[in-house]
Amino acid sequence: MKILKHDRRGATLHFEQRELLLAMALVQEGRASFACNNQDGRALDQLFSSANIMVEQARRESLMQTMQQQKISTVVTPDCDLQQDVS
Repeated sequence: MKILKHDRRGATLHFEQRELLLAMALVQEGRASFACNNQDGRALDQLFSSANIMVEQARRESLMQTMQQQKISTVVTPDCDLQQDVS
């Protein structure tokens, strides 16, 4: 986790995805433990859940962009012996 910037009004934090999941779990456990079902608790829970969804969607989009479709240009006939003598 990194503090990207801060001022008298607040701070901007950067979480890796695992850190984000941990923070989300801590918020949910804290709400359950302290019966914090008020508007602030729900908003904080929703904030971390939304952030996690956006990070996961971005991760998946990045994976899709790096994938390449494979083209098969050489066909081997079924009777071809592909085993090599390794002795």
